[in-house]
Amino acid sequence: MLSRTFMEQNVNAAPRGTLLSHIELNVSDYTKSIRFYDLILTPLGWRRLVTQKSHTVFSDGQMKIILSPVIDEHKTPLFHRKKVGLNHLAFYASSRKFVDDYVTSVLKPNGIQALYPQDTRGDDTYYAVYFEDPDRIKIEVVFAPGYCSAEHWTNKFENDFDPYK
Repeated sequence: MLSRTFMEQNVNAAPRGTLLSHIELNVSDYTKSIRFYDLILTPLGWRRLVTQKSHTVFSDGQMKIILSPVIDEHKTPLFHRKKVGLNHLAFYASSRKFVDDYVTSVLKPNGIQALYPQDTRGDDTYYAVYFEDPDRIKIEVVFAPGYCSAEHWTNKFENDFDPYK
């Protein structure tokens, strides 16, 4: 484990804007999942690059989402975002209007239900719609300018936990 001192001394040495390379999702119904992600990712600027029996690759030119079929013996227990592991995937939207248009043009015509009674939630600093993929992985399309900045309100909560104590 890295020492706390090392981390504190080198916090500014890491490259800025480090990107996530890829996320691989194991899916129970491969065909249904490919069609679902074709539908929801294309309007967000993603495209499908590879489709093989073993995996399918989507990319936005910066990172990849890979879908892999699960063999029958690993299909249970089913995914639940409240268990240990992935909670949800969030994709940036360019504006609040884009989020609203996405709901109207992509989700509703294809029978994809928003998870909450009011389709979209938020304000000018964080505005999103939430829904699930065929395996119940929660997906968010969000307009959140400056969200990763230390100055964004979501990053200014008072710390109340020290993992080193």
